[in-house]
This record gives sequence, structure tokens and C-alpha cells, in this order.
Amino acid sequence: MSSFTFRKNAIIGNLDAETDLFLEPCFYESDVFKGIVNFDSSIDNHDFTRRVIVGRTGSGKTALLKQIVEHGNVKVHDSIEAENTVFEHINNNRFISTLVANGIDLRVFYKSLWLHVLLIKVINQLYRKSYDKFFEYIGSLASTPKKPYKPDIVREYLESYKSNFFNDQIVTEITEKMQHELSGKAEFGLMNASGKISDENTQKVQRETSSYVSRELIRKQKELIKVIQEEFSDNRQQLRVVISIDDLDKSWLSSSGIRYDFINALLEAFKELLDIKSVKIMISIRTDILMGIYHNNLRQDEKDQSLIYAISWNKKEIREILDLRINQLVKEQYSSSQTVSLADIFNFDVDGVRADEFIIDRTMLRPRDAIDFVNLCLAKCDGTVLLNEDIVLEAEEKYYSTRKNALVKEWLSIFPCIKDYLDAISYISTKEFKISELDEKSKNDALNHLLNCPSSNSDCERHISRQTNFDELLKVWFVVGVIGFKKSKSLTIYSSFEKQELDITDLNKTFRIHPLFYRA
Repeated sequence: MSSFTFRKNAIIGNLDAETDLFLEPCFYESDVFKGIVNFDSSIDNHDFTRRVIVGRTGSGKTALLKQIVEHGNVKVHDSIEAENTVFEHINNNRFISTLVANGIDLRVFYKSLWLHVLLIKVINQLYRKSYDKFFEYIGSLASTPKKPYKPDIVREYLESYKSNFFNDQIVTEITEKMQHELSGKAEFGLMNASGKISDENTQKVQRETSSYVSRELIRKQKELIKVIQEEFSDNRQQLRVVISIDDLDKSWLSSSGIRYDFINALLEAFKELLDIKSVKIMISIRTDILMGIYHNNLRQDEKDQSLIYAISWNKKEIREILDLRINQLVKEQYSSSQTVSLADIFNFDVDGVRADEFIIDRTMLRPRDAIDFVNLCLAKCDGTVLLNEDIVLEAEEKYYSTRKNALVKEWLSIFPCIKDYLDAISYISTKEFKISELDEKSKNDALNHLLNCPSSNSDCERHISRQTNFDELLKVWFVVGVIGFKKSKSLTIYSSFEKQELDITDLNKTFRIHPLFYRA
């Protein structure tokens, strides 16, 4: 039993990074964070191009971005709200919706919108004078053989949208200008009253749309990028700017049919700005969303490897994060100069295992999981009750429920019947198993639960068929992280960004149900 008592409602931090008062004093500087704030663009720094922060729910993506300005190497941290800036407009625009409904590929148009929004932010941070001064400066640029850009093309682009170039109306204006220019074309005039384009004209509409965007937007935007790189991005000024986009996993996106095209366009757009050495555009994205983009064949994952920071944590790091927060709590509660760790306050056994190990084993090695579990343990304290085995076991039941619900929300867009997949694992009565050695009753019971689909809906029925077999069920369990396979007596491999799915050669291995999801 622990010798520490804690006040009622004591916590080691909030689960939401935006409101977590423990984040700053207890921030753990991971290798990913050190890479983000490193602006060394030399060939030896392989992390310089890594701008896409990928991780599961609760892995700490937002916390990383929130702490950037606390680091002395970064002078400015600005952010872009994807929903309000770009997505809301294109998702509700009738002209865009009609083109999408007719199968017109608008990814290059989405890219051009993203490019403009990114350029606005970059210019605002690198050119610290008024907008009028910026237009005057561009107007004064002369074309010379030594300059890599064509100022006439840049001026033409600025003049086209001068009244709204730097404000929130620019996305609307760019879209309406394209609609106006294209609506006069014969192919667009052939839309009937229902908004449908005849099959024979679809290719013509696609060609006109792509040509317009390339000619009037992308080409000119690339010239503006050259101007910024040449005239404003001076490494000698030691200006270090991070611009982040961190709302790509919110609910507004998951229900939209264009979500993958929209995010893929952002991933294409920000690469155009990689050569501006004093600015890093950081994109935070959930693993399942990026997997959805790859599964829809929108891009090749191997080509993104040099751009991606995949967040992962090991047991040692999770323990260090908890140690920092527990020490902070004890320091605040007891005004103590003593250093206190997770092992100090959970210094008793639970089910024959040290309580601190019991807790860490049941996290999915993400900071939010670990903080949640410890908070649930502390919630049973009232200033007199000491932490003990019963408290941890009761907290584990609550933690299991919250973690399961979080997994359902995380994977629902890819696996519509994810809750039934998770429930089906309860029919496996052994903690470790090989497919070939598992009894047929367990396999059939798990499959029948899934095929009968207790929470059935139309999406579930489309996703699950009578051909679904136990191997397929196992693959889903691995992807979402509730099983792993044993690599050695002490090592179990769970899904990660680098190893997202089971290969056919994995199916003969020994699998282990995650300790949190083994409920026998």
C-alpha cells in the first residue's frame, strides 16, 4: 500500500493539451520535438524536411505544437484553422459540389486554395510591414537574369485578388472567379437543370478546369514562392517561424466525402514551401486519417517517408512523463523538495504485479492513456484513503471503458462496425494464441458475433460480409492495437505507423491480446 494520501480530485494534468496546466512545467522533450525546433537545413540534418506529425489519438501531437514557442530557437508560432479557412467554403459551394458530383477531379484546385492560405501566413510573418507596402514592394521588383522569379506574373496574381488577398474572403473570391471564367465555356453550359454533365462532356470539363487552375493559380503562386524565398527568407536574420495546422482529426471532417482529397491537397501544397528555410509548416494528422488517404490510392506512402514524424513512445518514456507529473503534483500538494516518482506512490502489487507496471502495461503507450489511468486512480482519494490494489482495479474498469470508446471514435470512419470488432475479442478466452491452435468454437463465436452485428447499420452490413473470416478479423484487431504478435519472450509488436498491418507471413505467429482488452 502507498504511503501517500492525495486530496479529492487531485490530477496529474488534463487530457486536453489546450487546458493542461501540467503541460508546460512537466513537458517531456522527445526526439520528435527536438527535430521540429531544429532549423538546421544542412545535408546532415535528415529531420529538416519532416513536417507531418503523425500519431494515434492521445499520442501528444497537439502538446508538441503547443510547446513550440516555449523553445528559444523558434521566434513565432502561428496556426491555421482548416475548417473555417478553407474547408467550410468548398464543402458548401454549389458549383464545387456539382463538379464533384460529376466526377471532376478538383485536387489541383484544392491545392491552389491551400497554397494561397499558406502563402498569406508566410508573408505575414516574413514581411512585417503593411499590406500596401507589400504590394508596393512587389510592384518595384525588376526582372533580371540573376533573379529566379518573374515579377510580372507575381504582380498579375496580386492584382487579380488585391482587394481580398490577405483576408478571409480570398477563398470565396478565388472560387467565384474560377466559376465565372469557366461558366462561359460551352462544356459547362451543357449542364442540365439537375446539374449533371453528359458523359461525353465530362473529360472536356475536367480538361478546362485543370487547365484554368494550372494557368491562373498554381503557376503564379509558384512564382510568388520564388519571390518569398529570394527576397524575404534570409537565414542571417535568424528568424524561425512555425505555422501549424492541427484540426484535421475533428468531427467536421470525418463525415465529408471530400475529406481525403482535401487533406491530400494540403500535403501536396506545403511541399512547395519546403525551400523557405526560415519557415516550417507543420501538419498534425491522426494515423487512421493518413491511412485512409493511402488506402484510397491518393498518394504513395513511401514517397512521404522523408516528410513524416511518426510519434511513438516506449515504456521508459511513458514512465518518465508520469514521473514528471507526479513529482509536480506532490510538490504542489506537500510543498515538498523531495523527488517522487510513479513507483513511489504505486509501490504495491496488483494481481501479483507491481502497480506501476500494471498501469503502464495497460496503457497503449500514449501519454493521454497514462495520464487518464493515474487520474482515475487519484479520483478515489479524499485526503485519507491511501492508494491500494482495489483502487487501481476499480480505476482500470473505468479506464477500459473510456479507452474502448476512444478507439471506436478513432476508427469509425475506416471500420464502421468497430465496436462489434472490439466486442468480438471477448470470445477469445486465452491471452496468447496461434490461429492454428485456437479452438474452433472461439473462432466461430467471435465471427458469429460480428456477422450478427448487434449494433448493425447499413455501413456495417456493407463492410462485413458472409465471406469475412477469422484472419480478416485478426487483421482489424492488429490495426487498431488490441492485439500484437510475440517477437520474443519479452517483446510484443503492436501496430505502429511503420508496421500498420499484418502481413500474410505474420498469421502463423503467436498473438497476444493487449492486457487492457483481455477481460477473461
